[in-house]
Amino acid sequence: MSPKKLETTTLTQKVMRDYYAGCREAKAQGRKVAWSTVIMPTEILVAADVEVLFPENHSATCGTKGLGPALSELAEAAGLSQETCSYVRCDLGVRMGGHSPWGGLPAPDIVFCATASCSTVTKWFEDLTRHFGCELAVVDMPYNFSGSITPHSIDYIVAQFEESIRRIERITGRPFDRDRFTEVMKLSREAHEYWRKCLELGATKPSPITTTDILVNMGPIVCLRGTQAAVDVYRSLYAELSERVASGYVAAGEERFRLFWDNIPFWFALGSLSRRLGEHGAAIVGATYLYHWVREVDPADPLRSMAREYSTAVTMNQSVAHKIDKLCGLISLYQADGLVIHSNRSCKPDALGALDLQRAVERRCGVPVLILEGDHTDSRAVSDAAVQTRIEAYIEALEQKKYGHLRVTTHEIHASR
Repeated sequence: MSPKKLETTTLTQKVMRDYYAGCREAKAQGRKVAWSTVIMPTEILVAADVEVLFPENHSATCGTKGLGPALSELAEAAGLSQETCSYVRCDLGVRMGGHSPWGGLPAPDIVFCATASCSTVTKWFEDLTRHFGCELAVVDMPYNFSGSITPHSIDYIVAQFEESIRRIERITGRPFDRDRFTEVMKLSREAHEYWRKCLELGATKPSPITTTDILVNMGPIVCLRGTQAAVDVYRSLYAELSERVASGYVAAGEERFRLFWDNIPFWFALGSLSRRLGEHGAAIVGATYLYHWVREVDPADPLRSMAREYSTAVTMNQSVAHKIDKLCGLISLYQADGLVIHSNRSCKPDALGALDLQRAVERRCGVPVLILEGDHTDSRAVSDAAVQTRIEAYIEALEQKKYGHLRVTTHEIHASR
């Protein structure tokens, strides 16, 4: 039986269509537009009435539409290595005339970049600055070796936020509205809180939502933080999931094995990978990637709280030991029977320490770990046959671990007669 479509997904799709259309309209009317990395306190830009777009999110959407290889080939023909992040290659491919699901992105007046995710975004956004002849604001977020951020690091980041605000004031020609900023932060906190509660409901056993469904509904928490639209989407999603939990609805149809996912997903294979696992009664019920947008921002102390939350939300900016602790905690929360690690060719910082993670999780959590090699956007880097073989072997390991024997299917019974 096919899972029921979430009603909130229709709202999310409308909100995202309106968002992209609104950004294009704003540019046409002469309003300021910014491009930003996703790990950046864009609430500052929202408060300054600057429209914000996210080339990483745009590239991910290109990936879900299967455009990654064609766009990457355009970028590679222009000189980019295939080892370059496929998000960057997709963006350059669109700028060179390749197809975009949203008709491309309107040119920025400023690009807004934080270093918490990876060093690639810095070079990428420097290139955007040269390409569009626009302003560049970079916020350096120090690596957290201990898993927590130091007070002097918070001071360092806040000083850069203040400099970014001064730069935005020069671009917009008006003073930054601190009262408006407080209101934006209240909306941001409310959206983050609903997002967190939705993820926690997803940890219910059985899960009322598949990870594919929540990824499909992730756009507003990435692109519309600090807006009423994001609050409306996640309030709706939380209410819908609460009803599903109350009724005992099983989103995956069968949940013999609950799996947790690490790293960015295969955007081009969200549905097919879920179906392939579902044939064996295995469901991906959660992912570390989703927790990049769980942030406890404080409207009463916005800049310091954002310095803390935005520099520690992503595992790329933390030690491997911290990532192991976080993963083990999430595996316990989601009552997962196994972990799937995406060794992501395009996101090497997020794939760092995959073998260490595998050994530590198997030892501390007692669950089998599967490593799949691939790419988040470029399907050319994924061997379908290798993925299938590894999944089949992994399911056998899960069967032996949980049930002490392999499952005999109806097909196998008929074949033996």
